[in-house]
Order: sequence, then structure tokens, then C-alpha cells
Amino acid sequence: MTSYQERADFILNQLEQLGEVRVKELSACLNCSEVTIRGDIRRLEGEGLLKRTHGGAINKVRMLEVLCEPGEYMWNQQEKARIASCAYEYINNRDSIIIDDSTTGGYLAKVIRQHPQKHIIVITNSLLAAAELSAAKHVELFVVSGHVIGAPPAALDNFTIDAFHQFKVSKAFIGANGISLRDGLFSLGAPQRDVKKAIISVSNEVYVLADHTKFDGGNLFNICGMDEVTRVITDSKVSEEIIKETKERGIYIDIV
Repeated sequence: MTSYQERADFILNQLEQLGEVRVKELSACLNCSEVTIRGDIRRLEGEGLLKRTHGGAINKVRMLEVLCEPGEYMWNQQEKARIASCAYEYINNRDSIIIDDSTTGGYLAKVIRQHPQKHIIVITNSLLAAAELSAAKHVELFVVSGHVIGAPPAALDNFTIDAFHQFKVSKAFIGANGISLRDGLFSLGAPQRDVKKAIISVSNEVYVLADHTKFDGGNLFNICGMDEVTRVITDSKVSEEIIKETKERGIYIDIV
């Protein structure tokens, strides 16, 4: 009979590849009883590594998808994953960071969860990021309160703003609905703008995580100018014109 660790590794590998597993199929593949597999799944859920379902389990990413508008978490998935991996390299051991309510912030939370080598303090108003990090033992997690709205859902009101003002952090990782290299970052809503302004005000460094689709200019509510941004991290589909303009304006940008 296989050991628990061998079975656990197999189950998690299948989840990583397929997103979902069934008890009956695992039992056949591992040549052990369904009772044993159910026990393994319960144990893995207790460790925060998966979510049990009727007859099986799902990857936590699948669970997180339901927190977003249909398909939103999957839009530009590879680009967002690369951006998140790059952003993680700017986080040092013992850093205190803020992750905002962006979907790419959710990907960053996933990367942090998967790399226990760094012990990090994370403050977030995002239920997406909080769900990813809730069982990560190497993360000291603070979830900021407030009225939860949006998709992905996040706390976005005056309580949230007041709560963020209680902190001072090394770095913030934020998204934006639109980026104008001349005018700065923009959001589609006033609550998002006001919360991001609060985040920026308490952060020593500000990293903007934005895929290439966000470089379409202003979007109603201005968050800040580019002079308040430490670095922009985007994907390789960004236009040559944007790359040229960032160099001309002296804006630090990583293209991944």
C-alpha cells in the first residue's frame, strides 16, 4: 500500500493538472480503498491544500473562480501568472505587503502560498487573496474589513480606508482598470479609487500589476500619477509604443 505522503502528492499533482479529482478514480489509480482516499482528502483540506466536494475534491483555484465574474479569473491567465511570479521576486523575507482587490493580486497570493521559504506579513481587502493565504503558515495575514462588493469581492468603503491607515508597509501590489503613462492609474469606481489611494499612502513602494489590456488610457477615476509608482509589471503583449514611452518618461517597467 502507498504511504499517505505518496497518495497526497499524487492527489495534489492531479488537482494541479485537472483542477478536480474523484474518490472512485483515485482509489483505482492508487490501488487503495475509497475510505482511505476520503480520509486523505479530509486531511489535505485541513491543511488548506484543497476543497472537498461531493465525491471528490477541487483545486483551490477552482474554488476561487466562483468569487469572480464568470471567466474573469481566467482572462489572460498565463500573463497574470507570469506577472505574479515576477512580482514575488520583489518581496523579501519578513516584508510587510498589501495586496489589493485585483485578480492579478489573487495570482500573487497563490504564488506566495506556494513558496513557504519567505515569511511575509500580508494585509489585504481581497477575499480572493485572503482565501488563498488563509492556511499558509508562513504568512501572517490581516484581512481589512468593510462593505464587501465587486467581483472579485473585496471590502471597499470608509471602514476599509480607515483600517488601511492603521498600517505602514514595505510594499503594495495593486491593479488598475486603466493606465495612462501621462496621467497615471485609473479605476472604474470611486470606492476602488479611494481604497487604492489609501493603500498607496501607507506603502513605501508601489508595484502595479497590469496585463497589456490595461494600457488603454484613463478610465474615469484617477488613482494617482505615475510618479507615485515604483514599478509596473506587465506581459510581453504590451505594444512597442508603450515600451518606448515608458523609457522616455523614466518609468520602471518589467515585461514578462
